[in-house]
Amino acid sequence: MATQSPPQQQPLKNALDVFIQTASMEEGLQVLQRYPQLLSDQADLLFSSIIHAARQEGHEGTAQALDERRDFIRSVREETEGTSSCDL
Repeated sequence: MATQSPPQQQPLKNALDVFIQTASMEEGLQVLQRYPQLLSDQADLLFSSIIHAARQEGHEGTAQALDERRDFIRSVREETEGTSSCDL
């Protein structure tokens, strides 16, 4: 099992780390605006792997908190996709 992210994933992981550190939804939205790549499928997969690793290590509380943040990103992503299709 690999312990390091591939080099191309490092900027995405760094952006995800910034998002995880936010204290409010407003801050989270600002980070998503600064790092729109967090709305990608690749980011969702990376987030899922972090949540899975937290659960494997017995950090259920952390995993649940991360799950909530991932759900927040997904809801913003759905809103953004809905807005984009309406703008076409």
